[in-house]
Amino acid sequence: MNSENLPILSGNNGAALRIAEETGPMSDFEQQPSHSGMNLYDILFMLFRHKWKIICLALAGVLGASAVFLFFPSPYESDAKLFVRYVMDKSAVDGMDSQIKTPTLTDSVISSEVEILTSLDLAREVAEAIGVDRILPHAGPKASLDSASESLLKGLDVSAVKGTNIIELSFRSSNPKLPTLVLQEWVKRYFDKHLEVHRSTDAFEFVAKETEALRTQLSQTDEELKRLKEKAGVISLKESRAALASELGKAQEEQDGAEGELAAQKARVEAIEKSLSIVNKDPAGKPAQPASPAAVEKYQSLAAQLAQLQQSETDLLSRYTAENRLVKVKTAQIAAIEKQRHDLEQKNPALVGMAPALAGSGPARPDILSERAVLVGIESRLETLKTRVSEIQARAKVMEELGPRIEQLEREQELQEVNYKQSEASLDKARVDETLDPSRIPNISVVQTPTPAEKAKRDVKKFVFPLAGGGIAVGLGIALLIELVLDRSVKRSRELEKRLQIPVLLSIPYLGLEGRRLRLPDAGQNSNSGGALVPEELVPSADGELLRPFCEAIRDRLGIFFEVNNMAHKPKLVAVTSLAADAGASTLAAGLADAISETAEGKVLLVDKVTSPKRFYNTLTEFKRSNLDYVVFDMPPVGDVSSTVPLAGFMDTVLLVIEAEKSNRDAIKRAYAQLSAKTKVSVVFNKSRSYGPRWLEAEV
Repeated sequence: MNSENLPILSGNNGAALRIAEETGPMSDFEQQPSHSGMNLYDILFMLFRHKWKIICLALAGVLGASAVFLFFPSPYESDAKLFVRYVMDKSAVDGMDSQIKTPTLTDSVISSEVEILTSLDLAREVAEAIGVDRILPHAGPKASLDSASESLLKGLDVSAVKGTNIIELSFRSSNPKLPTLVLQEWVKRYFDKHLEVHRSTDAFEFVAKETEALRTQLSQTDEELKRLKEKAGVISLKESRAALASELGKAQEEQDGAEGELAAQKARVEAIEKSLSIVNKDPAGKPAQPASPAAVEKYQSLAAQLAQLQQSETDLLSRYTAENRLVKVKTAQIAAIEKQRHDLEQKNPALVGMAPALAGSGPARPDILSERAVLVGIESRLETLKTRVSEIQARAKVMEELGPRIEQLEREQELQEVNYKQSEASLDKARVDETLDPSRIPNISVVQTPTPAEKAKRDVKKFVFPLAGGGIAVGLGIALLIELVLDRSVKRSRELEKRLQIPVLLSIPYLGLEGRRLRLPDAGQNSNSGGALVPEELVPSADGELLRPFCEAIRDRLGIFFEVNNMAHKPKLVAVTSLAADAGASTLAAGLADAISETAEGKVLLVDKVTSPKRFYNTLTEFKRSNLDYVVFDMPPVGDVSSTVPLAGFMDTVLLVIEAEKSNRDAIKRAYAQLSAKTKVSVVFNKSRSYGPRWLEAEV
């Protein structure tokens, strides 16, 4: 399309820009988008959007419940009640009860009795007693005991009264003669079934044999354990091991000490003997002859007298001085005894060392006889300790050999004792069961016998509300499935800001302009409206008036945007595009051009459907040489083969029209990213529909 063939609208000079109160300026695009997420208002929007689906499904549920109530007559019903005092637990051979406990009534016990009452075996016994033909009179040859049993279970209702020991039974049937008969037979058969479940058959004989076998086994284990402990010499294996280990350690410690003491004493005796071998020699250097017993006795007597005199002298010196006469007398006596002993040693050198040195008589002299006696004592004690250690080691060896078997027997003995006690307890309970008469059950009583059959009272709430609630639930499920999974289109402008983080310039409600497009008059065409838009397909003027406020709001925001960004060049290029052909981009482009023409000082040009970049380049130079103020381009929808994206870089701004409930979120995000990389992009959310009340629309 050449420029001379394009429609041009003259604007009103000096017209002021007007901004709608409900919309913000273009600078609002710079604000941070709100955080994504779903809140209560989002859920309410979904529900209001699909309200007719939910309402229709709820009505369908109510109609279904009403049909059941009207077309299915109430059955006949009979009731009975049982009182369960307690339940005697099964005393059979499970061997788990270590002692007989007083039975207590719990919810689990009542639940167990309910399970017995609703068992298929009991139903089969009742069906067999009543007869299949009476239960299923219209089944013909197809009737069987199993089908009759299942039919009885379907009509039976068993429940425990909360907080009591009462079990309620009720049976419903369309046959008025059947409910009372069935419950009577059911209660009767239940007593037999109860005893069959809780009483052990032939328990006494079996448990008696088991108890005797356990007693014999335990006795054998005791005998073998006693024999092994006597052989090992222990009473308690654990304590004996600890005591024996302690005793062995102590004996080995004493033996090590005695061996060290013996070595030291041997060295001492050898040293004394060596020193005495030098002293006990005659003047010629030969070993001295042994002294006679008389000499030895005299020598020892002198040594004793000398020790006594030295002690007396010490006592006197503690009271008197050395110049005292008594002290001097003692000193003279000591000197005389010393001389006699010295003379005796000169005659008999072998006497040297046979008596210890006396106090004050010079250095100590070793007593070889005493040292040898000490050596002999140490050797004897060491031999005793060695014998003791060997005995303890022998006992420990026997204990180690027999210990594992003793431990095994002790474990077996403990387990056998537990089993034996359990078996004895089971035997006592089996005696009780054996004496229990099957025809008498002391723990269960009939509180209410089966009542005569009457029409059952139906509670409307039990089936109307569930069916209606089921319809609502299905409707809600379908609505959520569509909104969250199947339908990925954008329904509200809030979704663009929260989920895609794309700011919205303006949101236009649905105006009913489907399939109709506003266009400008061709160049040279007269118009009584002074440049107003006329429909391409005879659109009533009222539709243009509906769209005009939104086009004016976009015009005002564009003016502020150009002014804030100091964009004073002419002409200013504005492109309008969308994601689909019927999103309203062409209508909005025509309306925007008309709105700009009312306030622009110069002229406005609307370029319709630019499809060729070459054609655009040819006319771009003409635009720049012209006296146009604005050029509004009606661009093709954004796509892989369209020219919109490459031409967007030449535009001052691009208006991206998003059609509510049709534009895909992924496509919107991709198109916005492509256009934003070229120029400034503003999003117009078109055909926004309202489904809820005004207060909800204000929030969402």
